[in-house]
Amino acid sequence: MKIITQSKTKPLILSLFLAGALQASVHAGDNQENPQPAAPQPAGPQTLVTINGQDITDLETLAFNALQGGQNRLDSQQAQVQLLNQLVNTTLLAQQAQKTGVDKLPQVAAALKMAAIQVLAEAQVNAFFEKSPVTDEEIKAAYDQKYTANSLQEYKVRHILVKEEKEAKDIIDALAKGEDFVKLAKEHSLDGSKETGGELGWIGHSQVVKPFGDAMAGLEKGKHSTSPVQTQFGWHVIDVLDIRTQEPPPLEQVKDQLKLQIRQQKLAQMVTELRKSAEIKVEGAQQDPAAAAEKPADPATQQ
Repeated sequence: MKIITQSKTKPLILSLFLAGALQASVHAGDNQENPQPAAPQPAGPQTLVTINGQDITDLETLAFNALQGGQNRLDSQQAQVQLLNQLVNTTLLAQQAQKTGVDKLPQVAAALKMAAIQVLAEAQVNAFFEKSPVTDEEIKAAYDQKYTANSLQEYKVRHILVKEEKEAKDIIDALAKGEDFVKLAKEHSLDGSKETGGELGWIGHSQVVKPFGDAMAGLEKGKHSTSPVQTQFGWHVIDVLDIRTQEPPPLEQVKDQLKLQIRQQKLAQMVTELRKSAEIKVEGAQQDPAAAAEKPADPATQQ
């Protein structure tokens, strides 16, 4: 086994991290009187250590570090040597596992197969977004779509939840005769807010299930629903106490969040297309999982 010691190690790993900084420095120097030339970079992966005839390159070392969560900071020669020694130990154990046949054990073979699948899947995702990155135009469109006048409206609401439609109608009739909403909520509501007279506080349309949100948004300030509103929880009588419009957050403040959401949407779309063109068979399943994945989710998922 040949291993590079700390005193003789070339900072090849570190050079990969510093390459971008060096290039940026050179470009910055283009406008200076005496720009410094970039240090020549090695072409292709460079072997760092050979273990029982098995070469380990700088790229493989970086991959090893990444597979461990990138927990080793490679900003010093000491850190690089420490990582390399850790890789040597791990490689020796892996070589021994191959000699003794441990790699042929069913559970080990399955784990190796799944690890390869995971790495390939992540590489495909990275390649996909390198080819189709999220643009500033897409982020701005997502921002405009999310922060509409309607979405920025908030309602100070209270409600009464009952099991039967008739009971809800009776409560609406009682309100029309001047009975107190708080008193009726405490007497009849099945919701935990009954103790506070049905108060839900300030809520937006997207924070509640659609039938409730639509009915709430259709009411004027100081008005209650004149017809019971049905959700999966039962029948509601809704009272809007106040309405206000929130200011949208600055685009820069939510840009990263929107970018992540767009990436997730693009990735989901790509996977959906792959599932449509794939032949997927689940042993004992009564339904094609691809068809099940396309089934729209129940919109009543909140509140």
